[in-house]
Amino acid sequence: MKFIVDVKDISYGTVEVEADSVEQAEEKAQDMYFSGQINWDEADVSYSARPDERERGASR
Repeated sequence: MKFIVDVKDISYGTVEVEADSVEQAEEKAQDMYFSGQINWDEADVSYSARPDERERGASR
């Protein structure tokens, strides 16, 4: 039997940046996030599974 599993990941991390303002610091942190340079400390992860109704031929 196939299942659809929803995965929720809330991660917490920190970066240290040199900036002239809060806005610039947040922009630099965002750039670091998108380039994979965040030091992840911890995460809250949850999983919720349900049968794949499409496998039984159910239409939507």
